[in-house]
Amino acid sequence: MRQRANGFDGLRLFAAGLVIWGHSYPLTGHVSPGILANSVQTIGVKIFFVVSGFLIMKSWQSDPNLWHFWSKRALRIMPGLVLICILTVLILGPIFTSITISGYISNPLTLFYFWNLALYPVYFLPGVFAGNIYGPAINGSLWSLPVEVAMYAGVPLVAWRSPALAKRLTLALALALLAASIYFVRVYQPSPPPIIWGSNLVSALDAACYFYAGATFAAFNLDRFANLPVAIALFAAATITVNGYASGEIALALTLPYAAISVGTISSSALSFLKGRDYSYGLYLYGFPIEQAIVHLIGPQSAITNTMIAFPVALLLAVMSWVLVERRALSFKPRRSSSKHQATRVTEYA
Repeated sequence: MRQRANGFDGLRLFAAGLVIWGHSYPLTGHVSPGILANSVQTIGVKIFFVVSGFLIMKSWQSDPNLWHFWSKRALRIMPGLVLICILTVLILGPIFTSITISGYISNPLTLFYFWNLALYPVYFLPGVFAGNIYGPAINGSLWSLPVEVAMYAGVPLVAWRSPALAKRLTLALALALLAASIYFVRVYQPSPPPIIWGSNLVSALDAACYFYAGATFAAFNLDRFANLPVAIALFAAATITVNGYASGEIALALTLPYAAISVGTISSSALSFLKGRDYSYGLYLYGFPIEQAIVHLIGPQSAITNTMIAFPVALLLAVMSWVLVERRALSFKPRRSSSKHQATRVTEYA
């Protein structure tokens, strides 16, 4: 029997690790390393967006039912988000706040933190991490969730009609978002940046095209051309030859999606331990607050030290979140009512 493609399982975990490693630099007062005019943590986020775009489009293709589509999205995102918001407000906040517990509880900003459940990013709690090097941000990773959900909304719109039209619209949207990103992020960045529902639209544009790049691979079935050695060679060539701020982003947009899809569609027995488990979302959510907590407890440290302590702690919490909450929630995913649409195994956690 042919082993299922399981590279996405490992790739998502790798991307979450990149985000934690990259965040450890600014959180400890250092400059993040980067390639192609992007920091390490930004590369990790963009990998997530490519993978998400590819899998979400595949999910829609296998089951083009709007109720099923949004139910699956909510069941994947919300349970883990609810859990980390509760733990952050009720446990992390009281432990690390510099004000009295009564003052913390009565402060309206404490309750306001739960607006994250409405995908309105809130980063601060009263007195928490106030003296940290980076500042009092609790969980900077939360910015990407409303952006990703906004990208989800476009999938049924571009893929509602015929597959041929879906291909053209998906590609057009990916190219339009890339052009907007190059201009508004790399060439002429508006100041102050426009904000909608608490989200910085410049940051949103920086990641958005990668979602639809992944979706384009799914719409055109371009994953059949995936070739890991070629993808690695193209990506390596880009990193060596391209140095510009705008040109680096263009090179990344042209090579990273192909590399991510090429990794994701491989089959490896080494990744079999991840079958039926997706710890990447929890790892992404817990990494930032754990890193901030370590800085608060230990003080000045190297980025590597911060990463080495934070990663296993965040992974443990991610495993617990998966076992206790996320996996149970996914058992309620709606099933297709017809055998007409057969899901591929790569959409298991889409």
